[in-house]
Amino acid sequence: MGDPAEAIRKRLHQLGLSQARFSVMVGKSPGWAAARFLPNVEGAVRYMQYREPETLTRLLRALQWTPEEFSQETGIPLEPPSPEIIQMAQVPVVGVVSAGRGESYVEPLGHVEVPQEIVARYGDGLFALRVSGDSMFCEELPYAIPPGAYVVVAPHLAPQPGDVVVVWNEEHNVGYLKEYQPKEKGYQVLRSWNPEVPPIVVQPEDSIRIQGVVVYVGFNPREVQRKALRVRP
Repeated sequence: MGDPAEAIRKRLHQLGLSQARFSVMVGKSPGWAAARFLPNVEGAVRYMQYREPETLTRLLRALQWTPEEFSQETGIPLEPPSPEIIQMAQVPVVGVVSAGRGESYVEPLGHVEVPQEIVARYGDGLFALRVSGDSMFCEELPYAIPPGAYVVVAPHLAPQPGDVVVVWNEEHNVGYLKEYQPKEKGYQVLRSWNPEVPPIVVQPEDSIRIQGVVVYVGFNPREVQRKALRVRP
């Protein structure tokens, strides 16, 4: 069997995924694949099996491989998954939200599945939105919300500084996904994680209202990879 790292690189090329984009889909910082994963694929996989099984699940989804296919292509056997079953619940997708440089509209788009514990923790009334635009993606951060991801929103939560919120601009009839930063003088700053996108300063008289706080972010690899993430080569 050949080099596992080379098998991963070949698969990423087949899927049209950069290493940075793949890292984000796995839930890591954009430099993770190059610096931590590819230099020791087997060691990283062994660690994930015992300490971060959810990360391993996301990795397989990003590569669009079953455990058997992963083992066949890399030569690294995967042990049977834990018998623990994560209960899932459905949340309605009610539209698309702009992450600064994308489209925004309200339209029923089916449902997404989220862990039942999210629904139990935040109660009824949760809704989901598909993300359009790249203002909440930054390769320097260990977290990101890329285009094509979906966010689950709790409309009844009061936002705290640093929360990611969905806001609605009534004047322009558009929704935005931003980080919430209130200021002492009464105005608010809605910050983007992408440093190329300027923040939105909201004055008390502006017709902008917060629709809810993001409590969960999910990824569908087939949706995310179709989007043009802004990553450096």
